[in-house]
Amino acid sequence: MPIFVILGNFTQKRMENIKGLPESIKEGPKVFESFGVKISSLIFTMGRYDLVAIGEAPDAETMTKALLSWGSKGLLRTETLTGFSAEEMIKLVKEI
Repeated sequence: MPIFVILGNFTQKRMENIKGLPESIKEGPKVFESFGVKISSLIFTMGRYDLVAIGEAPDAETMTKALLSWGSKGLLRTETLTGFSAEEMIKLVKEI
């Protein structure tokens, strides 16, 4: 399954309701799973991004639907990157 790296920033709305974050942390994976997306890692960071998540989805369209659904709450803005495992990258390079 394709890997996606999700970089997130809290919106002003989230900051005004930061105490609701623990509930969102519990709810998030369930919402993503309902679209067929598995979030395998969620890390909160300091610096340019407030969080980094690693997810797997059948395709980019599925990930997009899940992110749009979550984003519609107005609590998080995301930037998403397509990722490749080391094994996938080795295979790609061998095919050049």
